[in-house]
Amino acid sequence: MKRWLASLVFVLMAVALVFTASCAAGEGEAKTYKLGMLGPLTGPAAPWFLTVEQGAEIAVAEVNEAGGIVVGGETYMLQIVARDDKVYPEESVTAVQKMIFDDKLQYIYGPIGDSCCLAVRPITEENHVVTFSYTYASEEFPLGPDYPYSFTWLDSMCGWNEIGYDWLKENYPEVERVAIIAPAGGSGERMAECTADMAQARGIEVVSTQFFESGTMDFSPQITRMLAGDPDLIDTTVSGSSGSALMTKQARGMGYDGLLWSCARPNWKVMALAAGLENAEGFIAGGYPEYPKGTPEQKAFHQKFVDRFGEDLWDNSAGEGYDWIYMMAAVFQEVDSFDVDVVVAALEGGEFDILKGVCRFGGEEQWGIAHERFSGRFDITVFHDGEWEPVVAIEY
Repeated sequence: MKRWLASLVFVLMAVALVFTASCAAGEGEAKTYKLGMLGPLTGPAAPWFLTVEQGAEIAVAEVNEAGGIVVGGETYMLQIVARDDKVYPEESVTAVQKMIFDDKLQYIYGPIGDSCCLAVRPITEENHVVTFSYTYASEEFPLGPDYPYSFTWLDSMCGWNEIGYDWLKENYPEVERVAIIAPAGGSGERMAECTADMAQARGIEVVSTQFFESGTMDFSPQITRMLAGDPDLIDTTVSGSSGSALMTKQARGMGYDGLLWSCARPNWKVMALAAGLENAEGFIAGGYPEYPKGTPEQKAFHQKFVDRFGEDLWDNSAGEGYDWIYMMAAVFQEVDSFDVDVVVAALEGGEFDILKGVCRFGGEEQWGIAHERFSGRFDITVFHDGEWEPVVAIEY
């Protein structure tokens, strides 16, 4: 399997390639190549997706400042076309039609969530548009040869939780009972089910499984039922930053003093403000690297983001958009083509050394096609003094 650099090192590579090509291609004006980002630019989920889009903007600016990319002997500057779907499937459909037929896009990051991804897939597949859906492969959102242009960009949450529960069992053997809470429907219920399986397989009793509707602010009914089982651990699963923060505040207010855990790390600022520093202290979470305290490259990216957009808007999700742009730019140059079938074949066969670490697309044994992303490491952190403090990085 070939590994390609698709991170900060790519900037230097791009400069060299652009300079070499310009000698042959002459001094003609660079063309523009557009990449799409589809997700919530307004509404409750907007802060998260806007940060992803801002990370992509930083990558595009770096690539373009380095001279762009060279494909087919011509120089191209990259441009992002972002469209809003508010995380509503009908809005996703409208937006993706505009992206395909008006913007003439071939590659789209998003949308997010099973329902939106399922809504747009018939359209993108029919028109041979490559999508990187921000969800994970599952029975609800299957991959396979019938969907040759569909990739998933989210590592398996169930896989993450399996790693997390191994770590919890080793480091907190006193945990004997867990209460699980997750969003109602689709991915939330699927996540709750696999979380229960993970816990029970490690000898941890599931004393309660609760669900909540989107937009819920008062979780006291669910928390009351959970606390009736006297849990040692509350797992907020994929409840999102605001959900996990409010649950934390309300559970502490109702007398819960045990452990809190999520395999999907909430935003630090949301935790600090919505849960309160005292309530959030000790919350354990897994997920991607904590960039401000990560590798030198991750720290440098964090500083670039802060310099451009400010600390208040920072979230680790910014690295998702940044990495996607660099991965696509590296593949376009490596295969010397924008042709979707050529690019898809390269994505299936490569490893990509991105800012987050090495990732690849796998899942061929399960799905018959290597379109499910695996990023190879899971970082566990603890909330302390208003920040996420790294505990351990687990390679898998």
